[in-house]
Amino acid sequence: MNAEPNVQSLRAKATLKNGYVLYVNEGIGENYRRYSYHLQKGDKMIRRWDNAPHWMDIRTFPFHLHLPDADKPVECSEVFVTDVLSEIRDIFSGKK
Repeated sequence: MNAEPNVQSLRAKATLKNGYVLYVNEGIGENYRRYSYHLQKGDKMIRRWDNAPHWMDIRTFPFHLHLPDADKPVECSEVFVTDVLSEIRDIFSGKK
C-alpha cells in the first residue's frame, strides 16, 4: 500500500484590478510539488501555469503554460508565485 505524501496545500483566490482574478493552488511536500496558477478576466482564461503530469510530448514536461484559444499548452519552465506575479505586472503594464 502506498502512503500519501505529507503535503502542505494552499488554495487562494486573489481579486486583482480591472476585473482580473488569480487562482493559486499549490501542494508542497518532501520530493513533491504540484501547482496551478490560473489568471482570468471575467469568463476568459488569460494564462494558466501548471505542472500536472500530462502533455508528455512537451519538451518542458511536466511544466507548461495554457494560453487562450490555443489547442494545447506551450513549453514553460517551472514557475513560482513570484514569477507569476511578475508576469501579471507585465500584462497590466502592456508588456505582454
